[in-house]
Amino acid sequence: MKKLCYIIAASALALVTMFTGCDKGEKVKEPKVHYIVDGEETSNAPDKNYYKAVSIESNSEEASVVWDVASWSLETSNISGKEVINIYFEKQDKPVTVDGIGFNSLQDAFDYIGTGNKRVYLTKDVEGAGVSAVGSEINIELNGFTIDGKGQDTIINNGTMYIFGSGVITNTVNGEYSKSIVNYGNLTLQGVEVTNTTDSVTVWNSENGSSMLTIKDSNISHIKSSVMTIVNSGSMEIVSGTVTGTGDSFHPTLYNNRGTSVVTLTGGNIANTADGYAIYNESGSVVYGAGTYGDSYNMPAVE
Repeated sequence: MKKLCYIIAASALALVTMFTGCDKGEKVKEPKVHYIVDGEETSNAPDKNYYKAVSIESNSEEASVVWDVASWSLETSNISGKEVINIYFEKQDKPVTVDGIGFNSLQDAFDYIGTGNKRVYLTKDVEGAGVSAVGSEINIELNGFTIDGKGQDTIINNGTMYIFGSGVITNTVNGEYSKSIVNYGNLTLQGVEVTNTTDSVTVWNSENGSSMLTIKDSNISHIKSSVMTIVNSGSMEIVSGTVTGTGDSFHPTLYNNRGTSVVTLTGGNIANTADGYAIYNESGSVVYGAGTYGDSYNMPAVE
């Protein structure tokens, strides 16, 4: 190769530029492009959410080549058609990616998204909390990995959020706030596991008047007898999946505790494997089958 092109991080928010400097010219035809992924040549560029471009080289002194991270594509000018371009990719070393950009923490990714509409990908296990912005719309693909808040509320949702991908959301360190999920907005859990081993509840669905929690094909649990699994102060629906607790008589698996709060049970299973209630409805209502129940004592068994 005659010339090694350099990678310049032009913006932390948008693109990485790889180029050789020369005057731009009209492109005659496409150059021959080789994608080298983890040392092996492939027919296409890898998925930008799990890989990063690290270098590029060309056999031309005149051509200008640019790898645009935002569009994940090669841009060229002053091309003759005789160029051979090698682009090298490596696995993303950051645990969280958005738009092909790697972040060290969930919070950094949420800060980048702001009030926007984005998808978050996990490429490995990540520790630390993330608080989403009001008005944001975020999809989180866990990809089988784990988010552990380590003593801070793991995920606090203030917007619209959809979490999926067969991973785990947990909290394993006691802290002043160490819940696994706090929801102030509209949250759907699809095919995930949510656990907690601390003295805080696993999930709190807040009483802000507009919070909505939907559980589908997910497993929500807590291992301690002195802690409830879910506290619902808003609206929630269990479509499918399981909610399990081991609470004593003072700590039900699901605690419904506001006058306007509603739990709708259209499917799934709620169980307490110890002495406590599966559901304790202090106030609000529980819609189960054809009936709506106002307290725990006239509800049928839900286990």
